[in-house]
Amino acid sequence: MIGSSLQIGDQVIVERQHLQQLLDVLRKRGYRLVGPTVQGGAIVYDELNSTADLPVGWMDEQDGGTYRLKKRNDEAFFGYVVGPHSWKRFLHPPVVRLWQAARDGNSFQILEAAQEAPQYAFIGVRPCELHAIAIQDQVFVKGNCVDPIYKARREKVFMMAVNCGQAGGTCFCVSMDTGPKATFGFDLALTEVLEADRHFFVIEVGTELGAEVLREVPHREAREGEKGVALRIVAEAAKQMGRSMDTTDIKNLLYGNYEHPRWNHVAARCLTCANC
Repeated sequence: MIGSSLQIGDQVIVERQHLQQLLDVLRKRGYRLVGPTVQGGAIVYDELNSTADLPVGWMDEQDGGTYRLKKRNDEAFFGYVVGPHSWKRFLHPPVVRLWQAARDGNSFQILEAAQEAPQYAFIGVRPCELHAIAIQDQVFVKGNCVDPIYKARREKVFMMAVNCGQAGGTCFCVSMDTGPKATFGFDLALTEVLEADRHFFVIEVGTELGAEVLREVPHREAREGEKGVALRIVAEAAKQMGRSMDTTDIKNLLYGNYEHPRWNHVAARCLTCANC
């Protein structure tokens, strides 16, 4: 049903064939869609035109020093873990024009580079990435020095999260309490369900904006059994963590090892890619 009454926290069912309509609604509202797509043998974040641009039927295998794509035996849209890119380059771009100058006789005039922030819809944000963005928010928006460029971009983002259905060899979000289920920071959160004869999404409403968007897409209230399936998918992902981390008194542990030689060892291998 379209136009139904939706509240924050509601869970609804959207069938596979209606995911494109959800993207169309966002585009109609002026959003530039950014999400996962296959390029150069990896799943990276780039602008999307349709669901056909998503990594349909692809998965990634990851472990220490290992990353490769392989075909799945289904048509999952989000059947991968995470790729080498982060959302940071869209929120805090590495190159921004701050000002420009115009010649004025023998002098010049400084012109402010008044650029309107793009209106992005992030498609497929993982729970651990939501936590990472929240840390960026704390630094660039909620700190003593606000970054106006980051703030303007961040305020316009529509966040469509995807709960994890599997984990990689280097995943450890359970140890950090940052996944595999999104608990905050999203407008909509999707759990993809693939059954023998059915492919659908259980979608949780996170904000009133998310509810507004979803009202324009065919959906129905999720049944208890369907909610249970979504929970089991996330629970299975939690059991597949390739890594674990003991966080007991971790703050003091890090502070006590500020000058540890291990940091020099890590720095020697750093590629300065800025992803971390």
